Amino acid sequence: MTKQNFKILLIDTDAELLLAIEHALTSEGFVVITSKNSREAINLAVEALPQLVLVDLLMPDLDGIDICIELRHKPELENTLIVFHSERNEDYSQIAAFNAGADDYIIKPVKQRVLVSRLKALLKRHTSHNIEIAKTLLTGLTIDRERYLIFLEGQEIVLPRKEFELLSLLSTTPRKVFTRKEISQLIWGYEIYAKNRTIDVHIRKLREKLGDKYIKTIKGIGYSLEV
Repeated sequence: MTKQNFKILLIDTDAELLLAIEHALTSEGFVVITSKNSREAINLAVEALPQLVLVDLLMPDLDGIDICIELRHKPELENTLIVFHSERNEDYSQIAAFNAGADDYIIKPVKQRVLVSRLKALLKRHTSHNIEIAKTLLTGLTIDRERYLIFLEGQEIVLPRKEFELLSLLSTTPRKVFTRKEISQLIWGYEIYAKNRTIDVHIRKLREKLGDKYIKTIKGIGYSLEV
C-alpha cells in the first residue's frame, strides 16, 4: 500500500491548525479527513476506516481519552493507529493516553515537517508489521509471499498467479473492503467493469480451494478477507 492510499483523520478544535496539518499531509499524497467535533469524529472514523487518527487531548463533549477508548472498542478499527497531539506535556496525561490505547503522543507545538515525518514513520513501521503478521493471523491460512505459496491447515495449495495475487492483496488489510475498481487496477492494471466476470470467477475459484469462510462478498461493492 502506498502512502496515496493512506487515510488520516485529524481531530482538533483549532480550525487554523487543522488546515495547516491537512495541507502538509495532502501535499505528501495522504487522504485527509478533519473534524472539530468528538461525536462526529468517531462516526467518521467508522465510515472512513482511516489508517491513522491524530487527536487533540482537550476536546469538548468527549475528550481525546474518551475518543481513543471508543475507537479502540470498534473491531473494524483494530489496526488503526491513534496518535495524540496535545499541548499537555505532563507525564500523567501521556500515561492516560497510552493506557487508553494510544500508539504515540506528540507534544504541541511541533514543526509541520517533523509532525509529518513522525506520522509517516509510524505508518511505515505499522504497515510493514501488518503485512508480516498477516501470514500468521489468518486462522488456518498461511500466505508466503516470497515463495508464492499458500498453506491451508498446514496443507500446501497451489494457486495460479492471479488468484495468489488477489488473495495476497485482500490479506494485506483483513476486513477492509476492497472495491472491484481497486482490485482490478491493483491486480490487472486496468479497471474491469461490472459486466466482466473476471474478478468473480477468480473469487469463486479461491472459495472452491479455501472454503467459504475467508472471503466475504459485500454486494455491489467488493470483497474482504475475514480473519
